[in-house]
Amino acid sequence: MKKLNLAIITLAASTISISSSFANEIRGDVDVSLIIGQGCAINGAADTGAGINKFASVDFGEQSNLDLFIDTESTGAAGAGSIELTCNADLSYSVSLDDGSNPLTGQRRVESGGAFVDYELYQDAARSVRWGEGAESLALSGTGTSQPLTIYGRVLAGQTTPAAGTYLDTVRMTIAW
Repeated sequence: MKKLNLAIITLAASTISISSSFANEIRGDVDVSLIIGQGCAINGAADTGAGINKFASVDFGEQSNLDLFIDTESTGAAGAGSIELTCNADLSYSVSLDDGSNPLTGQRRVESGGAFVDYELYQDAARSVRWGEGAESLALSGTGTSQPLTIYGRVLAGQTTPAAGTYLDTVRMTIAW
């Protein structure tokens, strides 16, 4: 009998100590997931309001005549550096530029007070590949890291120099994947 009571007391004591050590815990698993969607982002883009993004600027500076070509390169929206795209690794995408706000038969033009100056935008520093839409889009593949993108601009030589003023245009860039 003493042995039986001792066994019951020992069993009860171990049960109490086991149950008291787990009395304040509940354990379980937590599932963690991440979905990477396909897409691209412009680094350093500025929001100009109304859902319009500003990606870059092409500034031909101040010129006194249009006898010679005037070349320039784009700068990022913050005014320095280049446009930078970050797209998923191995994602095929294209970058297109429309003909701007003042086109005439496919020719881009800046405008001031009804006067125009012809210019063009290119994909390459040699200014031999026009940058436009459709077949004139730039086809790229994402790397998962930032990729610089430069727009090469040229005011066409031999134009009549119009009145002094600030000549402007807005070109829409579209990135599609």
